[in-house]
Amino acid sequence: MFNGWFPEFGFILFIAFLLFGPKKLPEIARTLGKGLGELRRASNELKTSLEEEIKNLDRHQDSVSESTPTYGHNDPEPSTPEESGPRS
Repeated sequence: MFNGWFPEFGFILFIAFLLFGPKKLPEIARTLGKGLGELRRASNELKTSLEEEIKNLDRHQDSVSESTPTYGHNDPEPSTPEESGPRS
């Protein structure tokens, strides 16, 4: 479960302790925790809004395809001879 990440994490904490000192380290950890929480919250909001938009697009496409009559080959309306060009 702890496949080698614990020594690396301990080394990073030791370096941070040496750089910032024991008084500043809890403040930095608190700020980092708040930032990560906000990032997680923002990513969840983005994910939720994207899922809602995809559902809305799917509903819109379903309602458009059900209400639009098709005339062979999935054309929305029949073509007139003028649109297809001169015939040989």
